[in-house]
Amino acid sequence: MKKLLLSVLCVVLMSCDSDKTTAKLELNSMQCLMCSYGIEKTILEMRGVKKANIDLRSKSGSVIFNAGVIDLSKIEDRIVSMGYSVNGRKANPEAYDRLELCCKKPKEN
Repeated sequence: MKKLLLSVLCVVLMSCDSDKTTAKLELNSMQCLMCSYGIEKTILEMRGVKKANIDLRSKSGSVIFNAGVIDLSKIEDRIVSMGYSVNGRKANPEAYDRLELCCKKPKEN
């Protein structure tokens, strides 16, 4: 009986770990280090997210998540709700207005 339970537990743990999905994030509205840090920190707090790497210089990032727990659209929803555009989705205008001045794109003349 112990062997059976141990076998089932191993299978469950292995299958949960194999649900890892990697996705790219295009963050063209990100302007400063505070933006990149805030986005990365917020993503990492989400249940099912295993790893996040946000790069200010390239205005992009990657996220590794458990697709059985969360999907990319939920991660994008969170970023949009923070006031940032991601993967072609527009930032929430009210959230964008609340961002610090350094986090907002310079106005074009």
